[in-house]
Amino acid sequence: MEISNGTPAGDLGQSSDERRYSSLMRLAQEGDSESYRQLLLGLADFGRRYVGRALGMKLGMDRSACEDVVQDILLAVHSKRHTYDPRRFFLPWFYAIARYKVIDEIRRTAARQELSLFEDVEILASLADPGDAMDIESLLESLPDKQRTLLRLVKLDGLSIEEASRRTGYSASDVKVSIHRAVKALRKKVETA
Repeated sequence: MEISNGTPAGDLGQSSDERRYSSLMRLAQEGDSESYRQLLLGLADFGRRYVGRALGMKLGMDRSACEDVVQDILLAVHSKRHTYDPRRFFLPWFYAIARYKVIDEIRRTAARQELSLFEDVEILASLADPGDAMDIESLLESLPDKQRTLLRLVKLDGLSIEEASRRTGYSASDVKVSIHRAVKALRKKVETA
């Protein structure tokens, strides 16, 4: 991993970006409005690149939606600026805020969709933990046949909703609803386990 100026992430203290932005933030905390303006302008560029990679390229969000997330990040920096400790690195603090705002947007986007991609990721991530008492196969076996089959086809085998619909003879909306119910049931089982 590299910082934008090509410095390896392990050498963050040597990064010119880190030195510049931590200095601007310290001055801004002391009341220097020009430093604060420069800080926000620079962070807007960092935020656009970060959000563009996280949401634009991966989820296909358009530029204006990505810009809304960047503005949310800048507002969060503004409201949390008093929490920054000048003895610590600045960029990790900034990227933690940016990461949470991106996750918030993923959740909002998922809530607007019938199938929650985020929900699927949470379940699969929790199943990947070697300390879990249950494995994925025993969880899948607890589902009704229809839900289990459709979940396997779409989420594990990677078929699209339309491909699973053609293969099984169920309508596309039936496939979506069945998968949604299966994911919901699995989430409940994982949470109780």
